[in-house]
Order: sequence, then structure tokens, then C-alpha cells
Amino acid sequence: MRRNGGTSMTELVQSPRRSEEQARREELAAFLRTRRESLQPEDLGIPRRGRRRVKGLRRHEVADTAAVSLTWYTWLEQGRDIHTTPQVIEALARALQLDDNGHRYLRRLAGIAPRTLDRGRPEVDESLVALVDSLLPHPAQLMRPVTDLVTWNRAYSRLFVDPSTLEKEHRNGLWIQVMCPELKERLVDWERETESAISRFRIEAAKYPGNGRFAQVIDGLNEGSDFFRRTWRRHEVQGFTGHLERIEHPDVGGIRARVVQLRPLDHPDLLVMIHMLEDQRSRDRMAALLAG
Repeated sequence: MRRNGGTSMTELVQSPRRSEEQARREELAAFLRTRRESLQPEDLGIPRRGRRRVKGLRRHEVADTAAVSLTWYTWLEQGRDIHTTPQVIEALARALQLDDNGHRYLRRLAGIAPRTLDRGRPEVDESLVALVDSLLPHPAQLMRPVTDLVTWNRAYSRLFVDPSTLEKEHRNGLWIQVMCPELKERLVDWERETESAISRFRIEAAKYPGNGRFAQVIDGLNEGSDFFRRTWRRHEVQGFTGHLERIEHPDVGGIRARVVQLRPLDHPDLLVMIHMLEDQRSRDRMAALLAG
């Protein structure tokens, strides 16, 4: 609908979205151009012939290396609204010799979902493992977005469950919370806590559409837990917020912990979850548990 020849209501509603998309395309174009200009032909194994008037690589050298058309790549650097695929973005990342951070940034600018998560142990700086261990007496674990556990400290094993006693595919935070009887018995408000965990997991899963590991965890829990199946069907979503959890341990009694979550800047695909003991009584009981 237009009034007095002005902008339609539909255009007014859609214009912020168009501006966001245009800004993303412009940033993508600038990123590609800057990266191209920072490389030399020798970086790609291209012989240098004669005097070069351009800074860095020529567009056709990037396009040839990535096996894409020069016209298509030129349009991409011009910020045009063109279709991209994960395969082409992967090829450009290799041609431009991007590191992991640059690779993730390129995919984000191109509107491509993050790469499929590998089920094996990720390359993790040993300082992160040391960090988790150093958080004693506070229980802590290092996880991927799919909640697969990378490492955990002794306080986590003693308070909840020892993941090393589980099959590798079950060393997963959500699986442990839903399926392990120890968690059901020890978490005072297990049902509410687990509903929240499932809602957070749904948000993470949406960031990795078609990811095999997420699908495996979801399928396994759907098959093994009526509670998970009912909760998952409600399609509830909830972001993480720090919260207080209460644990009733059979050996030492009640423990209160404040749950916080950190994302390392140099490993944004990993999460550190810390269960900070809330009071002196909880710290004393945790100390007794660790000494036992």
C-alpha cells in the first residue's frame, strides 16, 4: 500500500533486512579483496612473470586456483547478490589460504552454516585442559556445541558421573543428563534442568543444519528416552543463562553450585562450563568428596 506516492509499508518493513544483507555482502567483498591483495603469486605456486601492476594476486589467479569462473568471483568481490555454496566457499578459503578463524569468518559472511563437526577429539590447546583441571574444587567440563565432552576435572567426575566409564559416543553432556540414573537421582530439580538443557541444545543444533553428530545424539535420545521425546516435540528454545543448581549427593549431602558458561576466544567452537560452588558448606562437602 502506498500513500502520496511514498514508500510502501512492505518496503519499509523489508528495508532493514535488505540493509543487513547488503552490509554483509559488502563486508564479504572487502574481506575477499583484502585477503587477495595480501597474497603473492608465489604463495599459490604461481610463477611471477614480468612486472605486476596490481597489489597481491589478480582476481583470475584466485578464481583459477579455486576453480570458479572469473565473472562469478568478480561479482562476489563487488558485493553483488549472488548464490554461493559450501563447496565453493571451501575452495575459496583454500585458495586464499585462510586459517581456521578466517575460514569461519568467510562462511559466516557468505551465509553458510558452520562446517560439520568431527566426532574425534579436536585440536585443543593444552592450556584449556589445564584450565579445567585448575578450577578444582569447582566441577568443570570442556565441551563442543553438540555437548560432546572434550575433557573434565575430577570434581565433575565425583559430583556427577565419571565420563571415562561410558562408551565414547555417550560421553556427551546432554546424553549424560538425560540417560544416566546418577543425574536423575542427584539433580534436585532434574526435570526443569533437563528441559532447559534440551531447549539450549535445540538452538545449537539449528546452527549446524544437517550435521550428522547432532542428528545422532537427537535420534539416540528420541529412541532411548520418553522424557526427551516429549520435550523435543514441544520445540521450545532457550538461550543459556547462569543459574543455580542443587545437587543431592549420596555420600556428602546437598551441594549448591552456580553454573556459568565461557567460550574461549581462540576456540569459539568449544565451551567451558563451570559449576561454581555457591557457599562454604558446599565447598566443604566437595572437599570431603574429593578426599574420599
